[in-house]
Amino acid sequence: MFFRKNHTPAQNTQTNTDKKPIYVLGDNDLALFLTAKLQENGQRSILLTSSASALNYTTFNLTLKEEYNLQKREIGILTTACAKEEPAAVIISCHNSSFRAHLTLLPSQRIQEIPIICFNTMVDIETIRPLLGSAFCKAYFNGYLNRNGNMLSACGFLPEIILSAEKKENEKTTIEKTMEATGLKVSVSDKDVANFWKNNASRILGYLTTSPKQHILDILNNKEAKQNLQIAANELCQLAKYEKVKLSTEDILRELFDVPRDFYYKTSNCSKIENASQLDKLYNMLSERARSYKCKIPAINQLIKQNYENLFQK
Repeated sequence: MFFRKNHTPAQNTQTNTDKKPIYVLGDNDLALFLTAKLQENGQRSILLTSSASALNYTTFNLTLKEEYNLQKREIGILTTACAKEEPAAVIISCHNSSFRAHLTLLPSQRIQEIPIICFNTMVDIETIRPLLGSAFCKAYFNGYLNRNGNMLSACGFLPEIILSAEKKENEKTTIEKTMEATGLKVSVSDKDVANFWKNNASRILGYLTTSPKQHILDILNNKEAKQNLQIAANELCQLAKYEKVKLSTEDILRELFDVPRDFYYKTSNCSKIENASQLDKLYNMLSERARSYKCKIPAINQLIKQNYENLFQK
């Protein structure tokens, strides 16, 4: 496949320096992707992460490859571990294991009225909700990212961002304008529970059924594994049904079949701690719902158990 290659010099990473920055708080692939997309669309974006220098700005040189527009370019992203300025907006996207640690990097006395968009939808946000100010919005990323070193690939079709907020007629909120500045497709829906299930059901199963660097199709081509996956998908549909969200096993499996060939639910970038934290979040979230609705999920529990066993064996 032919990719047009453009180069964005590292020294030109910040345009419109008189503007307030948009801080992207996080350490995962999505945080890097959103920072790069904001920057190349003329926004002043800074990656705020504990893995960066706390004293000065440092540059992370990223090669961004986007399959949907056949472009590959080099971008220098500014990173810091200290929020020196009042932000125009804050986007949160980090590994679940470092969610609370990353929140400590925010200038808490200055964010009460700042728009905050959070992509960490599986963490217990409500316990720290008072810290996040009044202009807070959950968000979901419908797309596929894969990172290998400094190469970040956006696989498949144009990604979409779904905001869980009330849609205002003939008026766009600051949060909506912030996400549209990425140049990606943005939609708004006030049905957060439905947004959660429709954007996470297939990803939950994809994560639980695959090993690191194993593609989901390697599982779906196995008759027994596919049958077990169908049972687990049906259990997820039952949980969603109790929350008045209609899902179908067929739709979940179709989404899994449509995953780009070069995308992996588990990559070698995640540490054992990060994988354990992700499993903890999934187990707590699913088992809590199962207990609340008195719904049995044996197939899902078996998948989670197998993941823990594989993790402890390494």
